[in-house]
Amino acid sequence: MTENDVSSELVNPFTLKNDDGFFWAKGNLHSHTTNSDGKPSPQERVDGYGAQGYDFLCLSDHYRITRTDTVAPDGLLLIQGAELHPDNPFGGQRHHFLCLNLREDIDSVNMSPQHVIDEVRRQGGCVWLAHPFWSSINVIRDVLPLRGFAGVEVFNTTCRCQGRGESSTHWNDWMEQEDRLYPALANDDSHALERDQKDTYQGWTMARVKERSAQSIVDALVKGATYSTTGPQIHDISLRRVDRPEGDQQLVEATISCSEAQRILAVSDTFGKEFRIPGETFEKATFTIHPISRWVRFEIHAPDGSKAWSNPFDLR
Repeated sequence: MTENDVSSELVNPFTLKNDDGFFWAKGNLHSHTTNSDGKPSPQERVDGYGAQGYDFLCLSDHYRITRTDTVAPDGLLLIQGAELHPDNPFGGQRHHFLCLNLREDIDSVNMSPQHVIDEVRRQGGCVWLAHPFWSSINVIRDVLPLRGFAGVEVFNTTCRCQGRGESSTHWNDWMEQEDRLYPALANDDSHALERDQKDTYQGWTMARVKERSAQSIVDALVKGATYSTTGPQIHDISLRRVDRPEGDQQLVEATISCSEAQRILAVSDTFGKEFRIPGETFEKATFTIHPISRWVRFEIHAPDGSKAWSNPFDLR
């Protein structure tokens, strides 16, 4: 590591190069079928996402695993999982845990939330806090007593249909309260049929991987080698330290390359920054981060209102 490198607790996916065998894979990790409260059959759900060019999918039915060997993958990599709902003993609404890479069903109704997390991890899986804004989750009350989460669902299409689709404030608060960086996912949480044009193909996660396997995808998710989006593409994010004009302290300079953007937000633990060019769109931006920031994540806002979220970078 050189003196200009910025350390990060999570992997920067944009340092994982094509020449080393890495590629981007697109996926939805939250969907439902007739095995719980979804309208399409598992095969219909798989066929739909396969036809849309997705690389991976999780049929995360409530309370139970929809076995990946019960459907034909249609070119999709299927990640076995479920959405589990232990009671919340801390005062908030019932928990919604998105659990990936499960091997066996878990009786979450009769288990404490910490016991559920521990059992998922024992099976080699990971637990994500699903749509905390929609669930009216209070981070201090309902999340901080628990340990072992992989990250948070920052965007959920079904919840957007109900006015509570984005959970970025919960994400920020959680990282601030624990002084720890968490990666994020964007998902559809699809329940409706494709023809309803309601909650499919509108939020997805891009994972940087070297092989097409469930374990490779899950490893990338947990390490933060991903970004989340409802449309914009993030091509590159690089951070470097530069001297301030006064010469008494270094600043962190960010350079972001992306698809057409109207503005980019640098969201940090304190304050933040906006990059925009009045009346213009752009595909590259360079600017400095607020000097007292401990971490920063980036939001790319496209002209059509769609957004992309990077995972956070440690600036300490």
